[in-house]
Amino acid sequence: MSRIHKLDSVVIDQIAAGEVVERPASVVKEMVENAIDAGATRIEVSLEEGGARKIEVRDNGSGIAPEDLLLAVTSHATSKLSVPSDLEAIASLGFRGEALASIASVARLRVVSRTPECRAGTALEVNFGRIGEPHEASSPKGTRFLVEDLFAELPARRKFMKRPSTEAAHAQAWVERLALVHEGIGFRFEHDGKLTFEVHPEDDLESRCAAVFGKGLAKNMVEIESQGDPLSCSARIGPPESARRDARRVHLFLNGRWVRDASLLRAVREGVKEFVPIGHYPTLFLALHIHPNRVDVNVHPQKTEVRFRDERIVFGTVVNTLRRGLASAPWATRAVGAIGSSAMQETRSFPAPSWQRADDLQGESISVEKLPDGVAPFLPMEVAEEDRGKGQFLSVANTFLFRAVAGGVEIIDQHALHERVNLEELRKEVQRGQVIMQPMLVPALVDLSRTELDLLLTKAETFLKLGVDIEAFGETTLAIRGVPARLQRLHPEKLVRDLLDIAGSFREASPDQIQEEMLFSMSCRGAVMAGDHLDATALEDLIKRGAHLPQDRTCAHGRPVRVFLSIEDLERAFYRR
Repeated sequence: MSRIHKLDSVVIDQIAAGEVVERPASVVKEMVENAIDAGATRIEVSLEEGGARKIEVRDNGSGIAPEDLLLAVTSHATSKLSVPSDLEAIASLGFRGEALASIASVARLRVVSRTPECRAGTALEVNFGRIGEPHEASSPKGTRFLVEDLFAELPARRKFMKRPSTEAAHAQAWVERLALVHEGIGFRFEHDGKLTFEVHPEDDLESRCAAVFGKGLAKNMVEIESQGDPLSCSARIGPPESARRDARRVHLFLNGRWVRDASLLRAVREGVKEFVPIGHYPTLFLALHIHPNRVDVNVHPQKTEVRFRDERIVFGTVVNTLRRGLASAPWATRAVGAIGSSAMQETRSFPAPSWQRADDLQGESISVEKLPDGVAPFLPMEVAEEDRGKGQFLSVANTFLFRAVAGGVEIIDQHALHERVNLEELRKEVQRGQVIMQPMLVPALVDLSRTELDLLLTKAETFLKLGVDIEAFGETTLAIRGVPARLQRLHPEKLVRDLLDIAGSFREASPDQIQEEMLFSMSCRGAVMAGDHLDATALEDLIKRGAHLPQDRTCAHGRPVRVFLSIEDLERAFYRR
């Protein structure tokens, strides 16, 4: 085994490059961030062969002084830090002083830059870590970086690169992310001579969202603002149907820096879970602004991970901001009117059909009356006089409620609607401090382990505020003495299991967080299930209770309550369009 020795500076930079320069997109990210820090108002990025052949980044920023150019490509040389205390409040995007040296060690790098004070520019070439001499060169104000033959002398690294189109897509994604949050800066991206993305300095956030997400989606995004101390939030979020199972459309920014932080992603999912299906992420732009001394960005070489000084404040602010903003979203309630509203009924010239079930139609005569133009036929039934006026829905499979509305058909999931009704009604009672508890004549007893029993008893006060009265009944038995009066379908043993899951998963959570989780769980457990038979009176009562909800788009778990099929949708389904 050889003796210990100091590594060559080029090898050191190549090792560092393994953390900083993962692929061409990493080069683009670092150079564009440097351009932003330099005060550029125009940044142009051009790639050839996915960046393996060439990456060029031009900006009109402040430039690099001739005497600083050699330092700029040297490890741990930066203009953004001076003393150790500067690390405690980093306001710039770059600060480590590693990027250019790392890039120059794994590629051919040419830098040409001119400051406003200089008549001519200065150029410098670095060939896989071998630094040349600076020399005068023609250049506009700003900086031009040219990176060629990335990883050409490191075949082990190059073989991990994907197809050129894939690498170009990753690079463009970084330009799009930074373009979203940095208004006042124009961005242009080309690949193999083709322009694929562009925003102008004067473009506002809506225009930038349109460029990144598409015009149709950007038009339907809801704007949410929350100004506070120590944290302010600015967000744009797309409607539930734009949600995806992955988080690629979630763009989180902290003081202008794009971050991928696990705690922030959890906060996002918590904040939107009543509006987005379970397991999905929304289309989201979320910009957070906090004093730099309250966050540590010096956590990861790529600077995409952060550590907050007070994570609870950040988590709670994000969750509450998203919930409040989404509750008033224009697409929270369908444009076809409130559930059970008479407005839709008045557009029809026939009496509303009674509550009828598809299972009951065999052998029944169905008379289809003449409908006004533009309204789909919708099974008006011949019914007894005393049953007329009970509603305008048709129940199918004891699960789905259908009704004709202007321009199409609306379908309601009875379980999802009941779950949403339960949630909103319980919330009102909790806010008023008036949750009505139904004492059980005979307490329900559930056997648990001693650890489980002790865990639930520590949360007994929180549970009681929601109308759930529990106490120990022996060493390993829990007695449930009361449940919320409006949740008549709660099964005691299932309720206890849910309480255990919540208490175990949210050990460090505040009572308010535990309370919210309980509301979600009880609202679901206390709702009519798919396939449960409800008579006309019960169905009518459910529709009336759901008529004026603050949000009737989704249930407590983000599944749809209502689905609208337009006439055009129906025509396409039957190949008429």
